Amino acid sequence: MRRTVVNNGTIMLPSHINLNDLAMFEEVIRAGGFSAAARKLSQPKASISRAIQRLEDDLAVRLIQRTTRSLRLTEAGELLYQQANASLQQIGDTLCRIRNMHEQPEGHLKITMPVEFGMFFMGSLIADFMQLYPQVYVQVDLSSRLVNLIEEGFDLALRMGAGILQDSSLVAKKLGKLPLKFYASPYYLGKHGCPDTLQALIKHESILFRHSHQQTIRATCHFPKKAASSCIEIQLHGKLSVDHYSVMKDAAMAGAGIALMPPFMCHAEVLTGQLVNILEQHDVDTDQLFLVYPTRKHQPAAVKALIDFMTQRLLSHPLLNLG
Repeated sequence: MRRTVVNNGTIMLPSHINLNDLAMFEEVIRAGGFSAAARKLSQPKASISRAIQRLEDDLAVRLIQRTTRSLRLTEAGELLYQQANASLQQIGDTLCRIRNMHEQPEGHLKITMPVEFGMFFMGSLIADFMQLYPQVYVQVDLSSRLVNLIEEGFDLALRMGAGILQDSSLVAKKLGKLPLKFYASPYYLGKHGCPDTLQALIKHESILFRHSHQQTIRATCHFPKKAASSCIEIQLHGKLSVDHYSVMKDAAMAGAGIALMPPFMCHAEVLTGQLVNILEQHDVDTDQLFLVYPTRKHQPAAVKALIDFMTQRLLSHPLLNLG
């Protein structure tokens, strides 16, 4: 037989209790009777009576003493009514808040992106977003690893390169290609000369991305006075390989070799003369930029707003030139 546990003046409800039955019980007491509650809820009186009976059976306790003319709460009924009133109000407030999360941007967002991209772009972008939506709290994780969005509770990721959709349940919104350019320091070029063709790079020391001492690239050469462009494949060689563009940039400025990097990483250094953009007519399209998120369905308004905001800002950024 099921029993209702009363602990320090608190009823411990079984997990199978029907909240609709509990709401009907509360309305019966609030309205002062079964008939009044039935009118208020637009329910047959018999349905209200059956709901109270189910509730009493589930709790194995009498809640209401009924007569043909009146009803009276038992001690257990009085205790349940006090708790039900507060609990149902709290549930209603929670459901209203959840509904609002899908209508108005609010709540907490957790996003992840590559270290360099976050350092160069995200501080001001996220600050502007939060000024537009002051009810949104944002946690940004800068990481080079492929974060598991679902298992680690992330709402959105900004990712570069191939293989970003290893999990087929994720959604990826492609923003465009992120072109790479060749950069070297004046010291290196003064000592080793400046290559004037892609093939000439074979004789130069390259700083390579990732863990390899050789790297095959496909470069597109754009001819200003010709409509057509040509694609050339070449293998770079180098003694130094790194997994962060910021390390690559520092090594290039120190004269370690020629580096293939995103233009946004080197804009300031080119302006100050610390780096030189060589072979300017060539783009190497090795990276693509994506926004990745767990699902399109039932997205909170804050996630939708951030996706739209980041898309607009990144596509219009002059240093990205996403094609």
